Amino acid sequence: WVDDVIMRIADFVLVLPVIYVVLVLRAVLPLVLSARTVFLLVAWIFIAVGWPFVAKGVRGIIAVERNREYVQAARSLGAGHGRIVVRHLIPACAGHLLVQATLLLPAFILAEATLSFIGLGFPDPIASWGTMLAGAGNYNAIARFPWTLAPALAIFSIVLATNLLASQHD
Repeated sequence: WVDDVIMRIADFVLVLPVIYVVLVLRAVLPLVLSARTVFLLVAWIFIAVGWPFVAKGVRGIIAVERNREYVQAARSLGAGHGRIVVRHLIPACAGHLLVQATLLLPAFILAEATLSFIGLGFPDPIASWGTMLAGAGNYNAIARFPWTLAPALAIFSIVLATNLLASQHD
């Protein structure tokens, strides 16, 4: 029943529009926070909206792998649940975890840049691609100083690179 409850919570989180959830969760917190606190809070918010994507796949892999012969052999040799999970089941999930990390990283980068761009992310003196883009938001400044769009180019490059990396692992 614990598995069913966790998966229903995951299903609920998966149907929510992630960027709106991130915006709401960050907006209900105090606006003026230290950079360290903002980092920790944003990291926890990203974990809260990202874990279902990973959990659904890991659950499926473990459901298949736990009935395989090598797991049965380990169990028959007296291996406990902890050893089976650490030595056999988690390594079976490694590929999925790598792909999920490379898929979620660009989404989290874009979400953090969005939060910082609209003023809900890192405070102004902290360097963030979103705060740099917010500072370059004047069209006249962009026309005269096109290098102010360097943060947008950096975001584009990182997101493209990680998506290409993820597509090579599929």
